[in-house]
Amino acid sequence: MFKGENLKALRMIEGYSRKSLADVLQVSEQAVWQYEVQNMMPEINKIYTLAQQFNVKTKFFFSAKQDLFTQTAVDTHSIAFRSKNQRTSTKILSQNHAQANFYAQLTDYLSGYVKQPHPPILTLIHKIDRYLSQNMDARARIQLIANEAREMVLNHQSNDQLLLALEKFGIYIYEKDLTDDADAYSFWSKHQVPFIILSNNKGVAVRRHFDLAHELGHLLLHRQVEFDMLTHEAFQTIEKEADIFAAEFLLPEKQFIESFHQVKKKSNPDHFVMLKEQWHVSIQAMAMRAFYLGLLSDTQYRYFWSLINKKGYKKREPLDVDIQLPKPVKINSLLNMLFSKKVLTPESLLDDLQLEPEFLYKKASISQKLFEKFMQQEKRTAEADVLNGFVIPFT
Repeated sequence: MFKGENLKALRMIEGYSRKSLADVLQVSEQAVWQYEVQNMMPEINKIYTLAQQFNVKTKFFFSAKQDLFTQTAVDTHSIAFRSKNQRTSTKILSQNHAQANFYAQLTDYLSGYVKQPHPPILTLIHKIDRYLSQNMDARARIQLIANEAREMVLNHQSNDQLLLALEKFGIYIYEKDLTDDADAYSFWSKHQVPFIILSNNKGVAVRRHFDLAHELGHLLLHRQVEFDMLTHEAFQTIEKEADIFAAEFLLPEKQFIESFHQVKKKSNPDHFVMLKEQWHVSIQAMAMRAFYLGLLSDTQYRYFWSLINKKGYKKREPLDVDIQLPKPVKINSLLNMLFSKKVLTPESLLDDLQLEPEFLYKKASISQKLFEKFMQQEKRTAEADVLNGFVIPFT
């Protein structure tokens, strides 16, 4: 029996409306509705088209067991989606929720094969909850939490180690195509597992570091917030809080002031390059931090921004192409371990999930090289078994 909910889940993850999918299939929008809601069986050639379009196996559409796609693992209100426009379309928000569910379910599926240690982020959350319950100045509270987080997450490491440090700290990080006006988003799953989803179309390490710190701020400060229910003013407030957290986390006051005193011409962006090499934070973000800390006068700050515009640094700063972009490794490392120990094979994984490998490459940033390496090993093992007489070939 055709399972319409499986088709709907795929359509939502891919960001198709019923109308746009109908155009691909060359059927009416009403027909797509019937496939999804009434479980009406599409023509066989349409099923092949759907499988090819979405990079799944044809039996995906007939499976009664598709928890990775149809079960709700993330509350739609809990996603801290950061966009230049708060009023992002319902279509994009629905797509992000569908994808968030997939990331959470895939992570739960893979991590279920190994014994997980207690994630350090939950220890930090316990400390932070005490700070959040205290009556104190909001900015001072954020600074306190950011300092505590930096000490636990980075432990005196440089900001260029942030992504790896966050993965070790218990956060699962994926990257995907996001809309041009969106930077990243984060959420806690219903199993209390934290996630950060990065845009893979920015390509600048220092921007990625800020995105990571900003989303960490949301994860730590705003766990109970229903983001899609916020007024415009409340939305701006929590975004500002996450920005403050990121600044305090990436550029801790005492250490940053000490290093900033080494800058000779404080109003010239080119003299910030040395600081950028040290902190792995954008020149513009460091100038804003310096101005807030009173290290730049109003006149110096205005002149700084005039030079930023004149030199074209709004689009690309010095060192942007030189600092290596950090990439998530946790899920690929987990898969490598499962494949190496033969807990799973690529074929068994794909057969269980009823996916083609391209789906995982595109949607979960799974390494194609990793998959192909172990698929080749499987092939060589099978060939060796035939040669040794362990398997009788019938073709």
